[in-house]
Amino acid sequence: MKVLAIESSCDDTSIAIVDSFRKIRHIQTINHQKFHKDFGGVVPEMAARQHLDIMDMILKKISSRQLKTVDCIAATYGPGLIGGLIVGSSIAKGIAIALNKPLIPINHLQAHLLSPRMIAKINFPYLCLLVSGGNTAIVLIETEKKFKILGSTIDDSAGECFDKVAKFMGLSYPGGPALEKLAIGGDANAFILPKPLTKTKNCNFSFSGLKTSAIKIIGSHENTKVFQKDFAASFQKSISNILEIKISNAIDLLDKRNIKVKDFSICGGVAANKIINKDLKAFVNKKKMNFYQVPLSLFTDNAAMIGWNALELAKTMSLKKNNYSIRPTPNILINESFIK
Repeated sequence: MKVLAIESSCDDTSIAIVDSFRKIRHIQTINHQKFHKDFGGVVPEMAARQHLDIMDMILKKISSRQLKTVDCIAATYGPGLIGGLIVGSSIAKGIAIALNKPLIPINHLQAHLLSPRMIAKINFPYLCLLVSGGNTAIVLIETEKKFKILGSTIDDSAGECFDKVAKFMGLSYPGGPALEKLAIGGDANAFILPKPLTKTKNCNFSFSGLKTSAIKIIGSHENTKVFQKDFAASFQKSISNILEIKISNAIDLLDKRNIKVKDFSICGGVAANKIINKDLKAFVNKKKMNFYQVPLSLFTDNAAMIGWNALELAKTMSLKKNNYSIRPTPNILINESFIK
């Protein structure tokens, strides 16, 4: 089975063809960062216009012959920026109607959480840490349709914290990669930063206090290269430590509920940070759990994960429904689905 998938929830325009043998037959993803970097973040109206222009360009690279081989069409319907969601879902609907193919609306966050199954035969249930620019959560994935949130952020996401601290340091957007590059060779023990909400045994996250403390430290030091490198390394280490503590809490919680989980995965843009990724892999392995992740090229928003999510859903549903009346929902939650 093959799926043509479209992703347009934020500032990545992506189209992919994925099959049920875990093969990505085609993928092209174009990021809009160069259009937004002068504004220090994504401008929603500009992003929607870029999706429209780029989508037309990359769709033309898929031949009519390739299109005729797909069995269904999938697109991100939420969460995300409403302008981009409208562009992607409308184009997907048009293609589905033109080809007389079923349309599968996808929850972008669920696609992230299921994406590790695209590269490995991970059994349900498994534990997944989602760390991105807009979300930070620990989720138990019970089935293709059932997601139990064990904990999520009560304020800022990890990615948002990275971006705002980087901006205050005068670094370019996006802040995460800029801070990661700066941290190379820095002393990770040079600054002691707070780890909010880590003294409680729950799985919720808080990064607002860390962000505030970081900004105060930056403002009270001379902005030398040595300071920047040491502070970036220390900040990065603090994020890793917070994530490790919360993962440990989640594992303990599942043990108390007698839920046996052997597999752990990580997804989202922040997970592409090599130091954080390395720290979490070592930590999870110490917990005697298998660690899985997609290739770094698929950590950020992409259509391959949307297509894989559609394939997962196709196993559990009838593809006779056209789903044309379903509307994009910018604020849909992790555990909510467009198709019941």
